[in-house]
Parts: sequence; C-alpha cells; structure tokens
Amino acid sequence: MKIKFCLAWASSNIAKSFKSPDALALFNEYTQRIGKFGECLKTNLDVSKRPQAKLWLCHTSKNAKMLSSEELAKALQRIMNSGAKELWVAIGPADGFSAKDIENLKPDLLWSFGPMTLPHEIAAVIAAEQVYRAQTIIHHLPYHSGH
Repeated sequence: MKIKFCLAWASSNIAKSFKSPDALALFNEYTQRIGKFGECLKTNLDVSKRPQAKLWLCHTSKNAKMLSSEELAKALQRIMNSGAKELWVAIGPADGFSAKDIENLKPDLLWSFGPMTLPHEIAAVIAAEQVYRAQTIIHHLPYHSGH
C-alpha cells in the first residue's frame, strides 16, 4: 500500500517548504524508513479535492481522536486489510484546517496528537514517526518495544 504525506502548507518543492533543515532531515528519515514497507511519497495538498484514497487528517479539534501507537497500528492494519491502495496522511497549514476544508476532504480519521499546538513541520515529523512505528508494530519489529 502506498502512503502519501500531504503537507498543506508546502509548495511543490517540499524541501524548500521546511524552514528547519533538522525537521526536514527527520521527516525524510522516517519517510525513507516507511518506504521499506511500501511506496512512500511526499507532496503538497489541494484541500479543494477529496483524494481517491483513505485519508487521515491531523487536526486538533475536539472531534479528532488521540490514538496510542498500538491503536494507530491497528487502524493502519485495517486499512491495509481493506485492500485500499493508498493512504494519505495530511498535515495542515500553520492555522490548521478549516471546518470547510474538513467538510470537503471528508477524512476517514481525524487524528490528534493531543491538545497542544505544534508547528506544522514538527507535526509532519511526528506523523511520519508514528506511521513508521505502526509499521514496525504490524511487522513485529523491535523498534517499538525498544523505546
């Protein structure tokens, strides 16, 4: 299954969209690790179009779900078992997704990292690390249990 990280703040040049080279390096590290399990892409996001894929939207609203790493792995496994060909993980712009954006995108999961506010670059790193961690849980690799 292909996993695509969709960065709503980013231009078509993802690398230049990160202000912090360290955040970009970590994001790239985790997306490369995810690539060992299947194709992993990075792109910007057009919020006016609903993708023809499963969509997880990172958001801080009260309707968003906070998931443990194990719960996230189960959600990812369900998508993989469903036969879906793609999962898009969308990270919002600096001001987050609007209610209209959420309505247009109709995400399969509103995913929250908790009530704290994070810079979108750090949220992208956290999302990528957690998707990688979920893959290691699914594949019974020691990464999760060793942390």
